[in-house]
Amino acid sequence: MVTQKDMAIGVLRRRRARLRRMARAHSVLDHDLVDMHHAARVDLQVGALIRQSVSRACRVGEVTFNVNVFSAQESLSTFRFLPSHVGRLASALHLDAVFTLPRCRVDATECLAIVLRRLASPARWADLEVMFGRCRSSPSEIFCRTMDRLMTMWGHLLTRRRGEITAERAAVYADAVRRRGAPLQTCVGFIDGTAIHVARPGGGLQRACYSGHKTQHVLKFQSVTTPAGLVFHMYGPHEGRCHDMVLYYESGLDDDLRQTHLIDGAQHCLYGDSAYVLRAWMQTGHENGPDRIVAEWAFDLSMSRARETVEWGYQDIKQYFTTLDFQRKLKIRETAVGKQYLCGALLCNLWSFLYGNQTASYFGCDPPSLE
Repeated sequence: MVTQKDMAIGVLRRRRARLRRMARAHSVLDHDLVDMHHAARVDLQVGALIRQSVSRACRVGEVTFNVNVFSAQESLSTFRFLPSHVGRLASALHLDAVFTLPRCRVDATECLAIVLRRLASPARWADLEVMFGRCRSSPSEIFCRTMDRLMTMWGHLLTRRRGEITAERAAVYADAVRRRGAPLQTCVGFIDGTAIHVARPGGGLQRACYSGHKTQHVLKFQSVTTPAGLVFHMYGPHEGRCHDMVLYYESGLDDDLRQTHLIDGAQHCLYGDSAYVLRAWMQTGHENGPDRIVAEWAFDLSMSRARETVEWGYQDIKQYFTTLDFQRKLKIRETAVGKQYLCGALLCNLWSFLYGNQTASYFGCDPPSLE
């Protein structure tokens, strides 16, 4: 069956010419119209597809993308940011990516808009042709190269520990956690691991990605969040079969915390669930057991209420950028799944700078400004 998806306009035109030659041959041989019925029907179908393709190509070619034509509600739904903020972020991020195709002349605003639209909700590139006025191959390349540029320039804000910022904001974060009734007086953040479900991988990766706990194929990430609702550090992607403590040690976080969390003579710490190891700089909940006393139960209850905010951060990433929660689109051997999730976490931090977040409201600790 001939479909517009499978064939380009040139292929369709060549097939129509071939069908018409067949019809003339049938006519010369004095065949009945019944014998030519199939060829005539297919010729009409191909002609209709050519007209549709030409009209669609004209519509796509006539479009020039302009983010300012979207209303505030449409922009928030489509790109997750207001139109003025999309341009502001594009300028601040310096997304001057270089493209191999000479026809790809794209400004920074459109580069960022393509990334935001692709991550905001699952869509085929063919469905985005009319929005951006480009054939499906161009947005695909723009998306990949812009994401590479974004992570090359700004990915270190997630993947590297920044002890100087911890020292600068430690008192503010510890006070925010303490005001919520947490018994730890020097807790400056929370740590946890998460797993994103991916499509069943091939190439011998099924065993590495399979999580017996989730009973799914996943990639694992570990993040540290602050009371301001920001993802301060993220490590991953990692094999789905690994325990959270494997990510903790392989990320080098244990040594970093030991060196950077002794601030002004006071030992500050992160808090995690009972899966993590107990250190001076890493406090955890008590293990369940018959010898657990009331004080330990009360401590865990108070801290778990505060620790739940790290889950809110994971929820925000998947809620604002729902492509990262669409398992069938996350194919390890076809797309850079880990890079997309890191990019989503970075953009979620930028969203928090501009609009705030639930965690910051809960702790009464506003995130810093974008500048």
